[in-house]
Amino acid sequence: MFIETNTKYHSGFEIQEYEGKFSLVSARKPDNKVYIVWGEIEIGKDKTKKMPVRVDLGSKEQAISALKQAIAFLSSGSPF
Repeated sequence: MFIETNTKYHSGFEIQEYEGKFSLVSARKPDNKVYIVWGEIEIGKDKTKKMPVRVDLGSKEQAISALKQAIAFLSSGSPF
């Protein structure tokens, strides 16, 4: 499921599931196809790997709990 957060650049995030683990993946959808945003991460000294830019949330239950906590924080009006 893709959720658009920037209408000018048609960017946002996609909710993905792989082997029972959920994640939010940075993506763009300028047409009817979703394009995942890739980044290069450091995996060791002088070693990098290209991977999707994502936030791992865990199992379905863990993902729901984490997202509820994020909604509660945003709803509270507390400053960062």
